[in-house]
Amino acid sequence: MIRWKRWVASVAVLGLSVVGTALATDADAGVQPATGVGSCTLKNWNPNTDPDDAKDLPEGDRPQSYKPDDYNCDGASFAKPGVEFTKFPQPKDFRVTNHQTQRSIRGCTSLVCTETVQQPTQAINPTSPYFPPFTHFVIIVRENHTFDDYLGDCATTIQAGCNGAVQGTNHISQVPDLHALAKQYSLMDSYSTGTQPPSGPNHWWLFSAQSASSSQQQSYPAGTGTEFDRFLNGTSGPAGEGTNPCTSQTGSGTGTPPVTFVTNGDIYWMVSTGSGYWRNPATGNAEVLPANRPGTNIPEELHANEYACSGQNISDTTIANDYLNYVSTNGLPTYSYVELFNDHPGTYQDIATNDAETNQVVSSIMGNAAYKDNTLIAVTEDDTQNGNNGPDHVSNTYRVPTVMIASPTYMKQHYITHVAYTTSNVLAAMERVANNVHPGILDPNDSLGLSTFPMTTADQSALGDPLEDLWLQGATPLSATAAASPTTGNAPLSVNFTGSATGGTAPYSYSWNFGDGTTNTTQNPSHTYNSAGTYTATLTVTDSASPAHTATANATVTVASTGSPLTATAAASPTSGQIPVNVGFTGAASGGAPPYSYSWNFGDGTTSTAQNPSHTYNNVGTYTATLTVTDSASPAKTASSSVTITADPVAGTAPGAPTGLTATGGNGQVSLNWQAPANNGGVNITSYKVYRGTASGGETLLTSGGCGNVGVVLSCTDTGLTNGQVYYYKVSAVNAIGEGAQSAEASATPTGSSCPPTQLLGNPGFETGTASPWSASTGVVTNNSTEPPHSGSWDAWLDGYGKAHTDTLSQSITLPTGCSNYNFSFWLHVDTAETGSTAYDKLTVQVLNSAGSVLSTLHTYSNLDHNTGYAQHSFSLAPYAGQKITLKFTGTEDYEFQTSFVIDDSAVSVS
Repeated sequence: MIRWKRWVASVAVLGLSVVGTALATDADAGVQPATGVGSCTLKNWNPNTDPDDAKDLPEGDRPQSYKPDDYNCDGASFAKPGVEFTKFPQPKDFRVTNHQTQRSIRGCTSLVCTETVQQPTQAINPTSPYFPPFTHFVIIVRENHTFDDYLGDCATTIQAGCNGAVQGTNHISQVPDLHALAKQYSLMDSYSTGTQPPSGPNHWWLFSAQSASSSQQQSYPAGTGTEFDRFLNGTSGPAGEGTNPCTSQTGSGTGTPPVTFVTNGDIYWMVSTGSGYWRNPATGNAEVLPANRPGTNIPEELHANEYACSGQNISDTTIANDYLNYVSTNGLPTYSYVELFNDHPGTYQDIATNDAETNQVVSSIMGNAAYKDNTLIAVTEDDTQNGNNGPDHVSNTYRVPTVMIASPTYMKQHYITHVAYTTSNVLAAMERVANNVHPGILDPNDSLGLSTFPMTTADQSALGDPLEDLWLQGATPLSATAAASPTTGNAPLSVNFTGSATGGTAPYSYSWNFGDGTTNTTQNPSHTYNSAGTYTATLTVTDSASPAHTATANATVTVASTGSPLTATAAASPTSGQIPVNVGFTGAASGGAPPYSYSWNFGDGTTSTAQNPSHTYNNVGTYTATLTVTDSASPAKTASSSVTITADPVAGTAPGAPTGLTATGGNGQVSLNWQAPANNGGVNITSYKVYRGTASGGETLLTSGGCGNVGVVLSCTDTGLTNGQVYYYKVSAVNAIGEGAQSAEASATPTGSSCPPTQLLGNPGFETGTASPWSASTGVVTNNSTEPPHSGSWDAWLDGYGKAHTDTLSQSITLPTGCSNYNFSFWLHVDTAETGSTAYDKLTVQVLNSAGSVLSTLHTYSNLDHNTGYAQHSFSLAPYAGQKITLKFTGTEDYEFQTSFVIDDSAVSVS
C-alpha cells in the first residue's frame, strides 16, 4: 500500500461557457398567413380604393392602400423558421466543454491521494485582432428587394462562390445601382433580423434594440433602456417630450446626449402599436423621441410623423435630398437611420427612384473626404418578398440581403460573406462606433462587458469583433512620415531627408519630390537647394499589396538668400622657438551671420574658446593649431583656419639619475618608488624608463605591463611576477635631449598565497527557486512547507513518493590547485515511514570525473539515518585538486513506504 504521495501543484482554469442565441420560431412555420405579420398584405389595404394612377398624385393625397408591384408574394414558398439561416453558421464556436481529470495530492493523508477536478477542453478569447476606427454608422432601409436584385446570376454578374441555387437576372435592369453596390462592396447573403418576416418593425428593432426575438432584448444594463435611451443618457428624453408624436413638445429640450443621431423617414408607422411610440424594455414606459437634439434646435428627426399624424407619403427623392442637406449643414451624426420606402405603408413604390437615391446617399458619403474612411453604411431591406424568382428565393427564412459599405482601407471589396450575421452583430458594431471602443488593433485581454455593449453574456463572448469576416483582418492602414534636417538656412542649403512607413504590406518603395523639380527614389536621400524659397518635399510610399496602396507625407524647407560665405583666419606669433615657447594667437572671421564664436585646438591636447588666446608649448615638436569659427545662422555655419608652431629643444644635457629607488614585494607583484633627478639637464623630464632582471646587474628595459612606458611619474607596480623569485630594478629619466643615467639598484621578492579562500558551488542553498546550476530531477528543488528547509525558503527534496522511484541532484565544479583545504559540506534531514532495521531506501553521495565515471562514493545514507532535524556532513575533496569533478546525490526508494532525503545549505570551500 502506498502511504505517502507527493503533492503536485496545479492551476485552476476558469472555463467560459457560451450559449448561442436561438432564433425565434413561429407556430405556423411553413404556412403563409393570409393577413398580418408574414403575409403579403399590409394593414389598411383597401383594393377598392387603389387607383392605377397613384404614382401621379401629389404627396399627401395618395390613399393609404397597398398596390402590388413586380415584387409580389404570388406563389412564394415559405420555409420553417431558421431552416435556411442555419445552413450558414457563425465561423467560430466559443463553447467550452469541461471534462473530468484526476489530480495527485502531495502529502496526502487518510489514504486519500487523488482528487477529481473539472478542466475545460479549450479556453478561447473571442476578440478579433482588428476593428476599424469608424466613428459613423448609417443604416439605409428599403422595401421589397430580393436576392435577385443584389446577386442576379451570381457566378456571372457578381463572382463565383454564392450560396444556394443560381439566382435569376430578371430584376437587375430595374436596380442597376443596387446591383453595382452589391458587386463593389461586401454583401451579406446570410444576414438575419432574427424574426419572421424580416419586415419594417424588425429593422426598427435593429436600430432601437427592441426586438423581442433578438438576444439584445434579453438583458439590459440597469437604467439604460433602449439604444435611443443610451443616446439620451437616460431612460427618458428631455422634460416635455410627451408620449404623442403628433403633439408639439412643450419642454425646453435641455440636456446633452452622449452621441448624436438622426432618423429620416416615417419611422412611427412601423412600430407594432402604430401609435408613434415604443416601449422601453427596461421600464415598460411609452416614449417619444425628442424632435431636436437636446439643448439645440438641430433636428434629430426628419419627416418623422407625416404618415403617422397626417397620412402623408414622402418620396425617396425628398428623403434622400433632405438627409444629405442635413449632413451638409450639421455634419454626419454618429448614427443615421434613413428609410427609402416611398410607400408608408402603401400606394406606389418607385423602384427606379428608390435605386437611384440609395446610390446618391452612398456616393455622397463615400465621396466625402471627411467621412469616406470613418463610416460604415448598411443597405438592407424591409421585406424580402420573393415570389417565383428562383428556387433559392424562400420567404420567411430570416435571410435578408444586406450590403455593407466602407473604405477599402478597412473592409474587403467585391466580397460575399456567407457568415450568418444577425441584428446582434450589427447592433454590437453600432455600439462600437458610438463609443469608439477599441479602434484599430485590439488587446486580446480587453474585457467587453455590459458597460460597453448592452448584450447578454453569450453575445459578449461571441461578438468580440461583431463583423469580423468583413474586415482586412490584422491589417493597419499604410502611413508615411517625412522629416528634413535642417529645415532652414542660406542657399546653397544641403538637407538630409528621412522617410519611413508603417502598416500596409511590406516591403515598401519610396519616391521623393523635393519641390524644386528634382526627385529621388531612395528612402533617406540628401538634396541641396541652390535658390531661395520655401519648398515642400513630398514623400510617396507604395506598399507591396495587390492592388498596391500609397501614402504621402510632407516636409517643408525654407531657404534664405545667398550671402557671403563664412571664412576664418588664424595667426600666431612667434611660430617657432626653444621650449618653453609662449605663443600669442589671433583669430578673425568674416561673412556668414555674425556674431561669431571661436574654438582653438592647439594641437597638444589643450583648447581655448577665446578669440585671441595665448598658449605655452613645453615639449619639443611641431604642432598645428586649428581655429574653428561658428556663426549665428540657423543652422549654424562653420569655417576653420590653422597655423603651424615649431617647439625646438633648448641647449642642455640629458637628466641625472633618479634617486631613492625602493622596491616592495607583494602577491605576484613589486611596487617601485623613486625621486626625480637632482638635475634635469636644463630641459623638462618627459618620461622614465624602468629596467628589471632576475640577477643583480642583469636588468633589461620593460616595455609592457605596469612599469612599461611610464610617463612623468615617480612610482609604478610591476605585476604578473612569480612569488618567491627575487627581482632587481633600476630607473632612468628622459628629457628632450635624451635618456639619463640609471639609478642605484633595488630588489624585492613577491610573496602571497595562490589559493585565495572561496566557495565554489552555485546556488548552494537553492534560494533562486530553480535548480540551476544544479541538474535535478523534476520537483526536487521546492519550497513546500511539508519538508521545511534548514534556512531560507527553498531546499532539495529527493524521493518521498512511497513507491519505486529515483531522484538525482548534481553539479560540476573545477577544483583549483595550490590550496590547503578542500572541504565539501551539506545539511541533511531524513524523514521515513519505513520501520525495522533494514536499509530499504538509500541516498548515495559520489564524486564523478568529467567523463561521468565514479571516482569515489563518499557516503551512503538510508532510512536508518532518519532524524528529527538537520545534520551537517563534511568530506575532503583534496584528492581531486586541479580536476573538473561532478558532485552527485542519488536517492532511491523501493516499492512502498516513503523516505524523504532533504538537502540544504551545501558548500565546497577551498583555502
